[in-house]
Amino acid sequence: LDLNEGPVGDDRPHILSINGTAEIPRVRGLSVSGVVRYMSGTPFTLTDSRFDLNQNGRFDDEFLPTGTYSGVGPNAITVENEGGRNGARGPDFFELDLRVTYGIRVRNSQRLQLFGELFNLTDRVNFVNPAGDSRLSSSFLVLTGLRRGPTSRLGQIGIRYSF
Repeated sequence: LDLNEGPVGDDRPHILSINGTAEIPRVRGLSVSGVVRYMSGTPFTLTDSRFDLNQNGRFDDEFLPTGTYSGVGPNAITVENEGGRNGARGPDFFELDLRVTYGIRVRNSQRLQLFGELFNLTDRVNFVNPAGDSRLSSSFLVLTGLRRGPTSRLGQIGIRYSF
């Protein structure tokens, strides 16, 4: 059981989220807002499922020892492994979203709002953790899976009428 000690799968030492809104001077009703998010990578386990050294019938509990490991091929990464369960960290996450809004008063309490939004403005691809089984040499530490959400820059425009 001691070999199963390690960080939980959602452990992130660094999470940063900054947002703000600015009203543009001399242009009544125009505002710009944005949010920037950064999260360090989540932990994952490096294993070698070729052998069952402890002969317990499970091949996913043969943890690779402490050290530096690298994948091979396009999108391969290098990680520092502390050994044991969840001893390595996957790729980090970064995203910048922006919104521009222009509001117009139509009548007493009625308003018309025009807006445009850009998601993932920096067009950065955010990956999930790679395969950590060294037996799978073609996918070991190779980034292949994408995080949910916009994987490339995405924009939308809209109109909102409130009364």
